[in-house]
Amino acid sequence: MPLRTTLRRLRSLESIVAQTARRDLQRRRVRRLDAAVAAPGMIESVQFDAPALHRSRELPARTVPLRSPREHSQELIGQVQALLHGAGIPTADFLVHTAADRTLGIRAEHWSRATELIAKNLDQVLVGTGARRAGTALYSPHPAEEDVERSPIIYVLAPAVSRHRGRVVKRYGFETALRLHRWNYDAETGGYTAARWNPRAVQLSASAFRTTPLPPLGHREPSSPAPVAGPAHIAGEDPLDPLAQTPLMAVDFPIDVVYTWVDGTDPQWIARKRAAAEQNTGERMSEAAAADLRFVAHDELRHSLRSLEQYAPWVRHIYLVTDRQRPEWLREDHPRITVVDHTEIAPEGSLLPSFNSQAIEANLHRIEGLSEHFIYFNDDVFLSSPIAPDLFFHPNGIASMYLSKAHVGPGEPIQAEPASDSAGKNARALVREVSGRRVSRKLFHTPFALQRSVSQEIEHRWPEVVQATRDSQFRRIDDITLSGALHMNYAYATGRAVTHSIRYRYLNVGSAGAAKKLRRLHKDRDVLQTFCLNEATQELPPEVIDQQVRDFLAHRFPDVSSFEKLDAAV
Repeated sequence: MPLRTTLRRLRSLESIVAQTARRDLQRRRVRRLDAAVAAPGMIESVQFDAPALHRSRELPARTVPLRSPREHSQELIGQVQALLHGAGIPTADFLVHTAADRTLGIRAEHWSRATELIAKNLDQVLVGTGARRAGTALYSPHPAEEDVERSPIIYVLAPAVSRHRGRVVKRYGFETALRLHRWNYDAETGGYTAARWNPRAVQLSASAFRTTPLPPLGHREPSSPAPVAGPAHIAGEDPLDPLAQTPLMAVDFPIDVVYTWVDGTDPQWIARKRAAAEQNTGERMSEAAAADLRFVAHDELRHSLRSLEQYAPWVRHIYLVTDRQRPEWLREDHPRITVVDHTEIAPEGSLLPSFNSQAIEANLHRIEGLSEHFIYFNDDVFLSSPIAPDLFFHPNGIASMYLSKAHVGPGEPIQAEPASDSAGKNARALVREVSGRRVSRKLFHTPFALQRSVSQEIEHRWPEVVQATRDSQFRRIDDITLSGALHMNYAYATGRAVTHSIRYRYLNVGSAGAAKKLRRLHKDRDVLQTFCLNEATQELPPEVIDQQVRDFLAHRFPDVSSFEKLDAAV
């Protein structure tokens, strides 16, 4: 091996060793400080998820009623604002539309006093310094003054848990932290300059810091243009006070989520499906064949909802579309989730009950009260890390679509192929009518960013095709996917969708190597944005598949969502 190559490899190895040593030193320091915070005599300590450097951190946690992470964060924000404003310290409230977090700007002359007030007056609150992320900050009930002065960002954290019968069922950790940003006085402009870059503003006037909270900016539907300020308004506007204005690049319209779900072990549902199958075939079905109708779930919906509440708190409302069913663990009184029966969204005269997911999906845009922009989840799809709405929709309302490397098969639909392959071919033919171009690639099995107006337009353009799919109680090779490939490719062809990258993984839980892949999936949780657990094959016994998936989900999403009945928590 040439000497130059050897030296280069040695230098690379030295760099890796040095970086590993620095990270290990940082981990030890954080653990030492966390141990001091959780010293004997304080409230009970609990482990919270943290970024990859630490994986988890142990901090003292008070007990609170079950709530969503967003509600916990909002309570903390209200307490901090009331405290600072009551002491005459103004804040600049950054209303963040594209993320779950919230930021308060503090002028440099108030920086130390504001931190001191928070540390002294807010019970069981920790103050974090020395990091760009809440999960890696150094926390203390009373941080050293020099650490505060050095930090352009301070994190205020109120670690807490909800308990049921003495057991921790939900944690409120680093994702609920409030950020304080320091703003330094600029003698040249008479305003204030951000100590660290942020997407909203680099300069603010003194008047941007208020002792009353900034009123929330209203949602608008992108189909209606945002109001444009006239010359008189612009003339009187403070150019250094942009916080009261909606940024052009903010997703400020409501986004709902729709799930379709079925309990395939429900005897009444199985009886309905059996009767429909016999009517469609004209033959009596054997008990063995009827047993094949059972769809074995692994409690995916419960855990998908947990992931949604944890990582996408900006979702406005959730609709769960079912056939005369309701999960027994789902609360009846939650204001942000509505169970919708197939009969409520199917047009009059539709053939029900339907056991064809593509027929059911052809009616999602008919849900009453559904937002123009909504995200369609199958219950085998999960979020893996915090995401912003602009992963799915651009601020101008255009949707994102995520292309797979796999190609739509050649030729016409055939009976032997999967129904999704046939639907992809049918979508290709219809989109070619509109665009004169050929759809070549499949889409990832991720959440779909849909628009009601696009579905309505497809229904208006091809009413017979849509109705034929609705009338198919079981999948046919002529079906289309009004909430899948057809919708997304038609939206792209008509200028209402663009391709976008997504950090995603598909896992066949029925494969022989599924256990190893599930462990890797858990390890990579911070790297991925979403993942799908699909039972495409059965290379393992059904009971093994079920246990592996349930164990993974319980370990990956142990905290209940606010949508669940506590007595039914697992």
